[in-house]
Amino acid sequence: MRAATGLLREPLIHFFILGALLFVAHRLVVGNPRVIVVNAGLRADMERRFRDQIGRRPTPAELEKALDAWKLDEALYREALLQRIERDDPAVRMALVNNLHMRAVQEMPKHDPTDVELDQFLALHRKDYELPLRYDFELVAFAKAEGSAELLRLNYQRALAAGAKPRTLGRPIVSGTLAREDLTEKFGVALSGSICALAPGQWQALESQESLLLVRVNGTEGGLPSRESLRERLTYDWVNAMKQQAVDHMVEEVFRRYRVEERP
Repeated sequence: MRAATGLLREPLIHFFILGALLFVAHRLVVGNPRVIVVNAGLRADMERRFRDQIGRRPTPAELEKALDAWKLDEALYREALLQRIERDDPAVRMALVNNLHMRAVQEMPKHDPTDVELDQFLALHRKDYELPLRYDFELVAFAKAEGSAELLRLNYQRALAAGAKPRTLGRPIVSGTLAREDLTEKFGVALSGSICALAPGQWQALESQESLLLVRVNGTEGGLPSRESLRERLTYDWVNAMKQQAVDHMVEEVFRRYRVEERP
């Protein structure tokens, strides 16, 4: 009797007793992990999955075949958990993380974006949708070396004002549709800036180091498209942004529950 009492005082014996109690409690609450239960709820779920995939209810034989496959998978899944395989497998680790991501997306409230939400999203992500402005321009040069450049330009302007077509006035016309950076490469910083600042539709007098100029900007292309022209793309991007927001929120909420300790 005294020997038994002495044994009960040993810490190792306490450890084994506690382990046994935890094992029994786990079996009482969870059940034997090596007992696979097939009930009506599982059968109904398997039938629903079959119907979702195939488009019709399974026959009794098809349902039994699906259940047999599920039983094998369940046994292998439980055995992997019992052997703690998921602890050391990066692929399993990533699959579980991704599963939490997908669950966060599935649980987020779903609705079509309103015009206000699309406008706000467009304002926040303007650079993703805005196209570089391109300037449709025409330019006529009068070389200062000619000596009469001022008079030649004045006469050209008068002819234009009288309704003459530029192509009929005998001067080479440089034209194109270029972005500002291309204009800068072609004409330099100062002149390209002046061209970009012109109001469209009117011939304007400008000047470079070598020439007096007449320049007309016919119009511009690019810039920020309207919400309506971007609606399909905007809606797709907005939905994806909301999904990512839901995932980020879930990750933050989960991470708050943990403490990180740095140890040598």
